[in-house]
Amino acid sequence: MQITINVPDTLPQDLIYKRIKRLEETLKKEAEKRKKKPSKWALLAERVNNDPNHLAGYSEQLKKDIQEFRENAEF
Repeated sequence: MQITINVPDTLPQDLIYKRIKRLEETLKKEAEKRKKKPSKWALLAERVNNDPNHLAGYSEQLKKDIQEFRENAEF
């Protein structure tokens, strides 16, 4: 990824480099956190993958719920 940052010419170069370095470190830390902690969707996908019977039988209930919604929905 590439980021473009526009700064005024009046800012000292050393201050600019310090701020960019701090931003880079913050982004790296955030990326590491995301690597360690999977999202709730990743956890759900992993659970379904590890236990294919986890949602067994739910499709019938889902179909009933959809049909009930269609019959009772008013717009």
